[in-house]
Amino acid sequence: MTYDVLVTRKVDKFIARVRQWPVIVVEGESEAEVLRQAQADLQALLAGGRIIQLELDAKPEAHPWQPFAGMFADDPDWEAFQESMHQYQEEVDRTGAEE
Repeated sequence: MTYDVLVTRKVDKFIARVRQWPVIVVEGESEAEVLRQAQADLQALLAGGRIIQLELDAKPEAHPWQPFAGMFADDPDWEAFQESMHQYQEEVDRTGAEE
């Protein structure tokens, strides 16, 4: 299996973070060193357990804007409003570019 590892450099050290496993963060003198250690830590973590998928019957909360979805669907002025907004944005872009 392939895992994504973010390797960053801070002044005089390298840091490796395994994206799927935020508990694995390794610091070292070289990129090769932190990658080796991250791989070893990941193998040790997975050797002591297994990945199991769980199903939950919990329903996600409704999005707070959900009640407003489609509120302009039958508005006869919607297209004119959209055109007005487009023209306004072009005007702002034009005048902003001149400054």
